[in-house]
Amino acid sequence: MKILAPAKINIGLRVVRKRSDNYHDIETVFYPIHLADELEIVRADKHEFFSNIDLEADANLCLRALHFFCERTGINAEVKMVLKKNIPIGSGLGGGSSDAAAVLLALQELYGKPLSDIELFDIATELGADVSFFLKKIPAYATGKGEVIEPVKYRVNRFILTVTPDISVSTALAYSLVKPSGEQKVPLHETLLKLGGDFKKVSDFQKRIPSIPKVLELDHLTITGAVNLGRGVTLKGTVIIVATEG
Repeated sequence: MKILAPAKINIGLRVVRKRSDNYHDIETVFYPIHLADELEIVRADKHEFFSNIDLEADANLCLRALHFFCERTGINAEVKMVLKKNIPIGSGLGGGSSDAAAVLLALQELYGKPLSDIELFDIATELGADVSFFLKKIPAYATGKGEVIEPVKYRVNRFILTVTPDISVSTALAYSLVKPSGEQKVPLHETLLKLGGDFKKVSDFQKRIPSIPKVLELDHLTITGAVNLGRGVTLKGTVIIVATEG
């Protein structure tokens, strides 16, 4: 079977506090866009994985998702997976997490849905904080590490332009520069509705990371306000993607 693994953007990003496990509690709105990886998965005589780019085995969330599925269900799911990567790696667009969710959803269909929705959600959360979002792929208000997902009625009625220039910002550096804002009286998704399209006003990272304002100098990004892509912003190459929402 074939399945699309869509990218997402983070509309606004508020760092609330540092946790005892060294992660941070955040507030953000995950929003799916049309850009997507393409996954084909079929039953086979042995496990096989192919991709149009090199993916290290220990960082391949598709293989980890397969392993978790087999472990939790007791099914020896021997499958051939062919992944076409269209989402830039390390861009903060959630490509790896979306791929993992796509594998779980495909395996559920291929093997008669052996997992309950709760079990599927638990596996997704173990794979990554935002993997569970891609099981539903609808706009969601995310809290905790990003794993606490609440669907929201939020619609972007404009073009979304994401740019991946040659700028690298590590997750560790980003969080070291941001002072947590603490709990706010008004949840982030309600603030976004009041602000309309001026998303940069609710991005804790863009205020603190010196390299990000250089992106905002581009006239075609400042027309409606730039969107912070995510926590692990490793921007590469010269890829420009345009996605139309609504």
